[in-house]
Amino acid sequence: MVSRPGLLYPAVKTAPFDPPGPVYAAVEDLFRTLGLDRARAGTPEWNPLGDVIAPGDRVVVKPNFVTNRYFHEELRGDRLDCSSTHGSVLRPVLDYAARALQGRGRIDVVDTPVEGCDLEAVVGGLGVRATIDRLRARAAPIDFLDLRHFRVVPTMALDDVRGFGRSWNLGLLVRRSLPGDPRGYQVVTLADDSAFEEVPERFPHLCFHRSHPATPRPHHARGRHEYSIPRTVLEADVVLNLPKLKTHKKTGLTLALKAVIGLTNEKYWLPHYTAGTPAEGGDELPQHPPLSERIEARLSRLPLPGDHSLIARAPRLGAGALVTDGSWQGNDTVWRTIADLNRVILRADRDGVVRDRPARRTLVIADGLVAGEGEGPLGATPRNAGLLLGGADAALVDLVGARAMGFDPDAMPMIRRALAGPLALGPDAGTLEEVWDGPRPTQPFVPPKTWPALLG
Repeated sequence: MVSRPGLLYPAVKTAPFDPPGPVYAAVEDLFRTLGLDRARAGTPEWNPLGDVIAPGDRVVVKPNFVTNRYFHEELRGDRLDCSSTHGSVLRPVLDYAARALQGRGRIDVVDTPVEGCDLEAVVGGLGVRATIDRLRARAAPIDFLDLRHFRVVPTMALDDVRGFGRSWNLGLLVRRSLPGDPRGYQVVTLADDSAFEEVPERFPHLCFHRSHPATPRPHHARGRHEYSIPRTVLEADVVLNLPKLKTHKKTGLTLALKAVIGLTNEKYWLPHYTAGTPAEGGDELPQHPPLSERIEARLSRLPLPGDHSLIARAPRLGAGALVTDGSWQGNDTVWRTIADLNRVILRADRDGVVRDRPARRTLVIADGLVAGEGEGPLGATPRNAGLLLGGADAALVDLVGARAMGFDPDAMPMIRRALAGPLALGPDAGTLEEVWDGPRPTQPFVPPKTWPALLG
């Protein structure tokens, strides 16, 4: 792991972030810390990603481009920096991936951000579009794919009109088709290995979002748990995972494990919570809120025919977000979705058949130079953490990330269950070799208000 307190991103106008530069050098330091191509480090022949990528490989690079908007707030500047992977971190990864390919193979930079994301606004604001376009102009074998087959576009009559202490919002979210993955999609089915097999009583109550609550249920039954994966991902030989280090109201933090949700095109199939309170066998809410809060949450996004939605929101300015859709530390559902998707991405072959061995090589390179704390992922507050984290095993990277944030990993079932028991994804945490280049963080991150257990 690399710690560079005070290191910030270069200005977006300097994209494509040609070397030399301090962020570029910090990523190279991370490669050295990970021991990649150790024998040739410091020489012109150094090929760090050659330990993962072979000439002729198909390489998927998965940054985290979550969204450009959080309800009525446009994410710009450091608010965008703390939520998505920056282009200056992506640039050295692309350079060294191209070096490892030696002129053969291809690199696809991909994501499936949240349905309402204007992806071009995100990649433009982070210098990613300029970086990829410039490298392609230099004949680098790189493509950029939005793997979503649709997005929702806001058409607002009132958009953050402020008055009487509230933000007034009224309009529609209109579903529009996108080209999607040019190679198509494949349904991958997990059988008894699914983390949901432990809780069959929840199958009729699994939910995605209040606007599409029942959509996961047809895809989860005893011995059958379905996920849709872009073929560009399944046909990859290597997946380079470039998540953003930030908090998350449903999982505690989001890092390498959670990032794989961006590698499925059917987000509505994904269980995010179980309807009801714990007393009712659910984890949607710790307890039922007042009727006024329930009405407010319901109207914030009301489903309409054709997968469109009505928005009628007037939140109080400065008020904390309501607990909705399992956004609290009692969520015992979404980590199961994350565990299933990690199995699929690691073990499903090109035909979508889940094997008992890895089907592709993986490496995590996590961007925490400007990280996110507080009400993440979309409402995170920027934290100039100066951190880059990496490793071959997503669960161990998340374990180190949690410790770096000052959080208790045992408080997060996403991490705890990924490292132990029959649902294990990686090696025992006792085998972890944690190497730091630079000072370890000492000041804990601010957790989401609904996750006080993170600080022990």
